Amino acid sequence: MKYNIAVFPGDGVGPELINEGIKIVEKAAELDKFEVEWSSYPHGAEHYLETKEELNEKILKDIKNSCNAIYCGTFDIANGQKISSLIREYFNQFISLRPIKLLPGVESPLAGKTHDEIDLVIIRENSEDFYVKAGGRAKNGKNRHQLEIENGALKAKFGLSIETKGNEIAYQMGIISRKGCEKAAKYAFEYAKRKNKSKIISVDKASIMDCYSLWRECFEKIGKEQNSIEYGFELIDAAVINLIRQPEKYQVIAAPNMFGDILGDLGTAIQGGLLFAAGGNINPEGISMFEPVHGSAAKLKGQGIVNPIATIWAGALMLDAIGQHKSHDLIIKAIESVLKDGRTKTQDLDGNNTTSEMGDAIADKLIEIHD
Repeated sequence: MKYNIAVFPGDGVGPELINEGIKIVEKAAELDKFEVEWSSYPHGAEHYLETKEELNEKILKDIKNSCNAIYCGTFDIANGQKISSLIREYFNQFISLRPIKLLPGVESPLAGKTHDEIDLVIIRENSEDFYVKAGGRAKNGKNRHQLEIENGALKAKFGLSIETKGNEIAYQMGIISRKGCEKAAKYAFEYAKRKNKSKIISVDKASIMDCYSLWRECFEKIGKEQNSIEYGFELIDAAVINLIRQPEKYQVIAAPNMFGDILGDLGTAIQGGLLFAAGGNINPEGISMFEPVHGSAAKLKGQGIVNPIATIWAGALMLDAIGQHKSHDLIIKAIESVLKDGRTKTQDLDGNNTTSEMGDAIADKLIEIHD
C-alpha cells in the first residue's frame, strides 16, 4: 500500500518538528511494509511575508486529487491560521479529534492523577455552532443585515431587521444543523466502537440554550441505534468540573464546536501541556489534516530544543486515519516507553536532549518493540 501525504512544515519550529514526525512515520512504514510519498508545500506566515503567495484553490484541488492526508507542522498566528481554516473548510473536516492522555513521566497539574486515570478522547463538531460567520454589530437606530452561511452540512440565509434605542449592540448567532449533529454523533459512536470504548458522554447546554436541544435530540437518536455503546449527557458546567475532579470517568466526550473547544483546551492542561497535545481535523470519507496543537514558537526556531512529541503523535493519528492502526498503536507505545524510561528528556521535561535526539529515541524504541 502506498500513501501520498501533503506536508505543510509551517513556521517557526514547525519544520524541525515535522522532520521528526516524518522520521517516525517512515520508520513505521518500513517496519509495517507500506510506502509513504511526501508532497511538501511551503505555505505559512513566513512564506507569505517573503513571497505574498497564498494557499489557493488550485493547490487544494491538487491535494484533493493526489493525497490521502495532510500533515502540518506549526503555523504562526498571522497568515498561518488562515491556512488551517482554509484546509478545514475546503475538505469539510467536520470533526476535531483530540486525544487527552497523560503520558508516563509527564506531570499533570491534577495532584495524584496517573496516566491510567487521564486517558480519553474529545470529539468535537468542527464546523457549526457559534463559530460560523453569523454575527455583526448594529448601531443606534434601524439596521438591516443580510447573512449567508454555507459551511459543511449547513447552508442558510438570514435577513435581520434590528432596531436599537440609544445603544450599539454586537451579536453572534450559534447555528447548528440536524445533518451536522447527526454526522458528528455517528462519527463518535463509530470511533468508540473501533477503539473498544464502552461509553460516550455528550456535552451540551440544552437546559437554557434551545439550539443545543437539537444536538441532544440527534445524539439520542443515533445512540438508540447502537447496541454496544453506553451513552449519557452532561451539561458543560458539570463536564468542566468533572474533567478536573474525575477525569477517569471519561472515555469519549462528544461536544458541539464551542464546548468541544473549551474542553479540548482544558484537556490539554490536565495532560501536561501543549507539547503533548496532538489533534486531527477529520473528514471520515475524505482527506483529513493532522497537526500539533501548540504554536510556532518563533523565538526558539533553529535551536533544536523543542519537544517533538505532539507532532509525532499527530503523525500517529494520521496513520490511524488512513488505516495503519498497528503503526499508530506502536508509535504511542514507543512514546510512552521512552518517557517512562526517562533517559531522553527535552528541556520541558527538565532534560537537555535535543529535538532530534527525542525523535531518534522514539524511532529506536519503535524498532525494539515491533514484532
